[in-house]
Amino acid sequence: VGSSPKTSAAAAKSIKLVLIGCSSKLLPIASTISAQNSNPVTAVMSAAIEAVLTTNHVENLTLVTEGCTRLSVQIKDTDAIRQSLSIIASPMMRISHQAMDIMRSSSSVVNDGGTAARVEAACQTLSSCLCGLREVVRFCERPAQDLTKSDNSTWRPLADVMSAIWPLLNDASSSNVCRAHEDVLSCLLDLHGQLLASATDLVAPHFSQLITFVVQAYEETHLPCTLDYVGDAVELFGGKADEGAEVSFNQLLAHLSQRTYVYVTQEKRPNECPQVIRALFDMARRYLLFCPGALSKCPEFSSLFAFAVACLAECKGERDSTRATLNFLSQVIGWRTLRLSEAAQATLEASANTIDEAIAQHGETLTRTCIGGLSGGGPQMLWPAYSECFFAVIVNAIGRSNGPPIQMNGHASQNTVAHQWIYSALSDDTLLGNVPALTVEVKSSVLQLLCGLVLREGLKSKPRVKMLLGDFGKICKGDETPDALIAYSLS
Repeated sequence: VGSSPKTSAAAAKSIKLVLIGCSSKLLPIASTISAQNSNPVTAVMSAAIEAVLTTNHVENLTLVTEGCTRLSVQIKDTDAIRQSLSIIASPMMRISHQAMDIMRSSSSVVNDGGTAARVEAACQTLSSCLCGLREVVRFCERPAQDLTKSDNSTWRPLADVMSAIWPLLNDASSSNVCRAHEDVLSCLLDLHGQLLASATDLVAPHFSQLITFVVQAYEETHLPCTLDYVGDAVELFGGKADEGAEVSFNQLLAHLSQRTYVYVTQEKRPNECPQVIRALFDMARRYLLFCPGALSKCPEFSSLFAFAVACLAECKGERDSTRATLNFLSQVIGWRTLRLSEAAQATLEASANTIDEAIAQHGETLTRTCIGGLSGGGPQMLWPAYSECFFAVIVNAIGRSNGPPIQMNGHASQNTVAHQWIYSALSDDTLLGNVPALTVEVKSSVLQLLCGLVLREGLKSKPRVKMLLGDFGKICKGDETPDALIAYSLS
C-alpha cells in the first residue's frame, strides 16, 4: 500500500475487495476478541491502515477504510465491533491530533518558509485523516435490531464513533488555520455532512453550534463548501422544520445572501468565484424544495432573484455556476410544476405575488439571456438548462397582457408579454451574433412556433419547445439549416 502510486492504488482496491468479498470467511476470525496482533484479520486491518496513512493518498485511504469498516460492522458481538472500529479509527485520530499539535505550536513561531511548509504538510495530513474518518462514519451504521444487547437496549456503532471523533472536530472547528485552509475545511464539512446524513438525531443537539461555525467560516473564507453544508442541513431539517426553525433558516439565508453580495461587489466579481455562485444557488434551490417558506418569505428574496439574473451575464456561460443559477431560476419560476407537498405548495401560493413580481421585472432580461446563450453565448452543454429556464419564463408570462398584434415580416402575432420579450431578443442582432441564417423570416417563424406551441399545448409543449430551441441553437451554430423548422410548422 505504501509503494508507488499505481501499485498502492491497486493494492488499496484489492484490500477493499478482499475484505468485502470474502467477509463470510473472515467474519468468524474477526469476531474473536483478542490482542490486536494475535487476531490475523484485525492485524491485517491495522497494518493496512497504518501503511496507507504513510502515503497521504486520500483515495487509497478511503478505499482501505471502507473495506475495513464494512467488514467490521458485520460482526455480531458488540465488543468485537468496538475493538475492530477502534483499530480502524485510532491511527487516524492519533495522526490528526499530531497534525493539530503542529498547527498550534507553529502559531507562536515566527512565520518562515520552514514553518509554513510544516503547517501545510500538517493540513494535508489532517485532510486525509478526516476523509478516512468520513468513510468510517459512512459505513459503520447498521440496523439497531441487529445489535440488541442482553438488557434489550440497543447499541449503535455510530454513537461510539461520533463520541470518539467529536473532540477532534471541535478542535479543528476552533482552529483559525483549519478554517482558513480550503482542503481541511472542505474535508471537515464533508465529515460533518456525513454525520448529519447518517446520524441526524445525534447531530441535532449540536446543530446550532455547527451552523455558527459554518457561518463564521464562510465570513472568513467564502469557500463554497460552507454553503454546500447549509444546503445539506436544509435538505435534512427543512421538511421537519417548525415555525421557529423556518424563521431561523430564513434569517440564515438572508445573512449568507447579504455576505455574498458584499463579497462579489467588493472583493471578487462573480466570474472570478464561480464555485461560490454555484454553491449559493444550489443552496437556494434546496431551500425552495425542502424549506420553501424560508426562501419565499426571506426579505432578501427579490435581491437574490435579481442577483441570479445578473450572475448569468457576469459568469459568461461558465458551466457550474451558470447551470446552478439557471436551475434555481427555472424551479422558482416554475414552482407550480414541482412535486411538492400540499403544505409547501400552499406556502408558495401565499408568496406567488412576490415571485410573479420578480418574473415581471426580470423576465425580459432572462429571455434575452436564454436566447443569447442558445445562439452562441453559452456552451452547448448548457442548452438544456437555458431551454428549461426559457420555458419556465414564457409559460409564466404567456397571456399576461394583450395588446395590438406585433408585425414581423408582415405576419401578426398576439401581443402578449411573452411575445414582446421573445420578439425583443430575436430582433437584436448584437445578441444573436449576426448569424446569416437568421433572416427576418426565420426569426418570425421561431417566434410564431414557440408561442404557438405554448399557447396550444401549455405545459405539455415542453419537450417540443426544448427540441425547437435546440434546433434554433444548431441553426445559429451552423450545424443545421432553417429547413429544420419545417417539421414544427407541419405538426
